[in-house]
Amino acid sequence: MIPGGAAGAPGNGIVWARVEDGFHVGSRTGEFVGYIDRQADGRYLAYDSRSSRVGAFTDLTTAMRTLALGATPDIPDEAPPIELREIR
Repeated sequence: MIPGGAAGAPGNGIVWARVEDGFHVGSRTGEFVGYIDRQADGRYLAYDSRSSRVGAFTDLTTAMRTLALGATPDIPDEAPPIELREIR
């Protein structure tokens, strides 16, 4: 599981779980936010809570940030980047 970042950062309250290599699912307080699927060419495809494609990204954190901003519209665009940490 990967916490979405410090208080006030994009993803605040969103927890990202790596279900398998290249596939991440986000939720906030038990509510599904979306998922990210890494493609064979290295791109990350992001999908919202309704499985609608949000975009293709070159890195995981940009995909996470985009989904977090869509799920939490009150977060300012200039908020700090998402910090990834592995919890075992």
